[in-house]
Amino acid sequence: MTTSAPHLREDLLTPRFYTTNIKLAAQTDLEAERVAFEAMLHEMESDYNRDHFDRRAPLERLRNLGPEEKEAYESYLVRSCVSEFSGFLLFKELSRRLAGASRPELSRLFSLMARDEARHAGFLNRALVAEGIEIDLPTLSVRRPITWFPLSWVLYSVYLSEKIGYWRYILIDRHLKTQPDHAFAPLFAFFEPWCQDENRHGDIFNMLIRCWPGLRQGWRGHLLSRFFLWSVFLTHSLTVCERGNFYRLLGMEPAAFDADVMRHTNDTARRAFPWVFDLDDSRFLELRDALVEVFRAMNRTREQPAGVGRFLRLQGQRLSFAGLLLRQFLQPMVPSKAGIA
Repeated sequence: MTTSAPHLREDLLTPRFYTTNIKLAAQTDLEAERVAFEAMLHEMESDYNRDHFDRRAPLERLRNLGPEEKEAYESYLVRSCVSEFSGFLLFKELSRRLAGASRPELSRLFSLMARDEARHAGFLNRALVAEGIEIDLPTLSVRRPITWFPLSWVLYSVYLSEKIGYWRYILIDRHLKTQPDHAFAPLFAFFEPWCQDENRHGDIFNMLIRCWPGLRQGWRGHLLSRFFLWSVFLTHSLTVCERGNFYRLLGMEPAAFDADVMRHTNDTARRAFPWVFDLDDSRFLELRDALVEVFRAMNRTREQPAGVGRFLRLQGQRLSFAGLLLRQFLQPMVPSKAGIA
């Protein structure tokens, strides 16, 4: 059993572990969203996916992949497994602390979301074990630093991570159903029910955002919408485009897949955020391509022998990258109907 995670590079794309202001979370006023809350709690209690994640389902070792293909698949599994386990830890801690703060209903809802995340992480971990990789997730979570986010950041970022996860899984599932020859791993058969869990969790966080009306109003709502859409899209683009071997293995063009996921997620975010990016009439995607190229160049430069030349090249690339980040961050946004509520 290894406590480190192979293929998990320490950079800005590495999944993190998070916590937040749980005392403030305990003050969430559910009354304005009581009907939606009860419906979502009932749906989570019904556990429609209880039979989909069968521990006896075959996830055997893949024997027909070359070394580079195997590394791309395993890298995807490791990052996804750590990300799902991170969600489990956050939801479990929220559930435990909310129970102690006399908020049993909220505690139960987070406990049920933690159940789903644990299933996802468990299935990914089983797929890794089949490939001969064992990660001690509890030990890994202790050794990796915990990042503290304000509650507003958690609500916005988790909503987006769940919705972008939904679109990522459902678009892969739809693609593999039209091109089944590329469905090389048994794990992919679980993507359809899996994405429904992501969608439900996103809807729950949309409801929680609405419990804090100030998060969607005025300059604060505009800034939160801009920052989290931009940062989640940036991370997704760099992960998919710069580490695109996994998606090419599925017969998908990484940049086109990334653009589809962003457009769908941006449209979905209209239901929760007061503002979304104008992805059709702005240079957002062109700047995405430029950012990916500079990011790749920086990685190539880091692999060169140390010296003054490498240092100067890297500084120039970092300045170029920062300028592109700012330009993409400032791309036009359009108001959504959520901003009226």
